[in-house]
Amino acid sequence: MDDKDFLKNLGLKIKVARTIKRKTQDDIMDALEIDKSYLSKLERGLANPSILYLKHIAQFLETDLTEFLK
Repeated sequence: MDDKDFLKNLGLKIKVARTIKRKTQDDIMDALEIDKSYLSKLERGLANPSILYLKHIAQFLETDLTEFLK
């Protein structure tokens, strides 16, 4: 899997986890002080997040960080 595909897959996993938890992008944005446009890019696979962003998103969504990286 190349980097572009990895980021798209990662973004999809974040979006699915957010949807399952019935959270909006605004919920994450407000709780974690993440810019909404950045979060949107992340979910579309257009941004390369730091491991700390991923950790905080996973904690907010009550999801194990490794689920995003599989």
